[in-house]
Amino acid sequence: MPSKTADRIKAMQERAAALTPQHNSPAVEDAVLPNTDAAVAAVSAHFGGALDPLVHNRAVQSIPVGHIAPDTRPEMRQPRLLPSPEDLIEHGQPVPAYRELVAELLTLGQSLKERQIQPIIVYPGTSNVYPATRYLILVGHRRWSAASLVGLDTLDAVVVEPPSPADRVRIQYAENEDREEFSDMERAWALLQMKQAMGEAPWEEVEARLQMSRARRQQLLRLTAFTPTQQQQVARLRLQETQIRRLHTGVRNEELTPAQVDAVLYRLAQIATERAAALAVAAAENATGGPPPRRAGIDGPTIARLVARAQRTGSPLATVTAAPTPRWLPPLHEQLVRTNQAMQRAIGRVDTLGPADMETLLNDLGALLTNLTSLMARLQGDDGTAEEAHQRERTVS
Repeated sequence: MPSKTADRIKAMQERAAALTPQHNSPAVEDAVLPNTDAAVAAVSAHFGGALDPLVHNRAVQSIPVGHIAPDTRPEMRQPRLLPSPEDLIEHGQPVPAYRELVAELLTLGQSLKERQIQPIIVYPGTSNVYPATRYLILVGHRRWSAASLVGLDTLDAVVVEPPSPADRVRIQYAENEDREEFSDMERAWALLQMKQAMGEAPWEEVEARLQMSRARRQQLLRLTAFTPTQQQQVARLRLQETQIRRLHTGVRNEELTPAQVDAVLYRLAQIATERAAALAVAAAENATGGPPPRRAGIDGPTIARLVARAQRTGSPLATVTAAPTPRWLPPLHEQLVRTNQAMQRAIGRVDTLGPADMETLLNDLGALLTNLTSLMARLQGDDGTAEEAHQRERTVS
């Protein structure tokens, strides 16, 4: 693995170490585990027997995580929005766009440290991205990502023969279909992959292979009207086809420009961040615990209103996405949302402060107000020249 990639994974593992208990384990090589019939049976039961021909009479092995990797070739990648572990972090912190995903994977990694109920399914193969790879993942990409982030030494795995391209897509689709976070955009990607794997077979044959109705297939493929970048954003927001129907209809009918669509998706990402932050604060205050609900409450009417606004006004929103969003902006936005909520709560609690605490709070608010005023001036195009002129006038007078 390139040193930069290894360093980034190591930074994330060090951060995860503060959240999960550590266990000292010696270096291990592939080892066959005893009494693995139950684990193999659990895999078969989970897939309704679809994997029986592959896993029948196969032993469960304990394989070093470094010997396992996903197939990163474009035509072989899983139809999931699941970046490589090293792409989920930057400077030792989760990339803002994937903060929720990283939290989920860290929780999964902790669970794997305590107990791995089902083995992952792998087949012999190599990877140009991960040179130490001996096996490629057929089933269990999320568990491998979680194990990589928390520094797990080994994963239980069943080694099978390499599947055919069509079988690979079918099995991976079955693995993800029942997951709540599996989005309709990812289902559309699976349809396209299956068609390619079947040699551009008629859609009727693709539908039969994935056990999907014609109407459902047509619904999902409407999402491919978005650009590749927009598709990534739709998948990241975990929006379903019914939620985003008004938006993709506008795209297909050429009622919206690409800039307008980008602007609507940008605003949806902001709304998701705001609502997730509010839910997290409420959960902390109520001591209910647990992660906020997925998709953060974005609904069809909200999207329809944003689309209508873009069409009605000629898309003033489009200027929002004139330049790529810098990585520092989403965390700042989230922090401002939390600060605003904290201030609203503090208004009713000021009477409980003593003189010293009140003076400290006033000083903090004064510093914050100064920075906010300066930032607002810059955002409004005021570089401070007018204020300096006023200062000079007051001095002269």
